[in-house]
Amino acid sequence: MSKKKSKIVMVDGIPIKPISAAEQRRIDGRIKKENEKRRKRYREVHGRKVDWISHWIEEGILFFTVRFTDGKCFSVTYSPCVVLDTVDFSDMSTDDDVILKQYYQRANP
Repeated sequence: MSKKKSKIVMVDGIPIKPISAAEQRRIDGRIKKENEKRRKRYREVHGRKVDWISHWIEEGILFFTVRFTDGKCFSVTYSPCVVLDTVDFSDMSTDDDVILKQYYQRANP
């Protein structure tokens, strides 16, 4: 028996090769694992029916609310934040920005 050759399809001038069944199973497994991880993040909201979703901005703060049919409510609030990255003293007179002293450098997370 001869093996079936994968047919390459052109999409917007880009050759696209179909993925194999084994690769599709691997992708499906990764998606399922990621979805399970997301379900565990906020266990209180998993499996509930959504009644409505609202969002609004007040004094620069973003509010996001999900209301469920059983009367429970899940809310997320985002507020702007200014983070200090560096404090330094430099000599700009020679147009090459020579740092004379560095007072603070934020550690990268």
